[in-house]
Amino acid sequence: MQIKAVASALAIASLAAAAVPTTGVAEVKNADGVDVKFVFTTDPKGINVTISGTGLTIAKRVLATGYDYHVHVKPVVDGNCTLTGGHLDPANVGTSKPCDPTNLATCQTGDLAGKHGNFMGTEDGVVPFTTYIDTQLSFSGDVNSTLVGRSVVIHNNGTRIACADIITADATTTSPSGASSTSGAAKLVGSLALSGVVAFMMLAF
Repeated sequence: MQIKAVASALAIASLAAAAVPTTGVAEVKNADGVDVKFVFTTDPKGINVTISGTGLTIAKRVLATGYDYHVHVKPVVDGNCTLTGGHLDPANVGTSKPCDPTNLATCQTGDLAGKHGNFMGTEDGVVPFTTYIDTQLSFSGDVNSTLVGRSVVIHNNGTRIACADIITADATTTSPSGASSTSGAAKLVGSLALSGVVAFMMLAF
């Protein structure tokens, strides 16, 4: 009976550890003065995204179409934006055709610029406060679609100029490079593994 009680307590703890986050923040910075904050908050219609910052000037942009930005599938490693993988794209839409914001089936989930517009840059580099609801984004869902464990990358003519992890409330540490020691995704995997152990213990005893 004692073992079953312990198993039950562990089951409750594992469910708590697997709780879906409701907010995530990515503070995208580089040594060239880019400093843009993205806040992702759960909304009944999807995810509310708010953006503000500095460092995206007209003088530094390569294309008149501005700076594009996306959610990428992998976290940042040692500040290296090239290791963040491709765009979050659970439906495998790909990039062969441009995203049409009026038809989200043509858009990768992580193509925020395609759906909501590029940063055009300003004379002083200030990124105007921007907010929108993205109906494709979510902190829940499976490992292929969730925002947990992802990063945000800002591009200038395709070059990845700045990036940062999306840090959720359950992450244990945050660093300027975007590396976190315990991400929400890792905790979710750990809690599922713990649940399996708990189930075995309860069946065995």
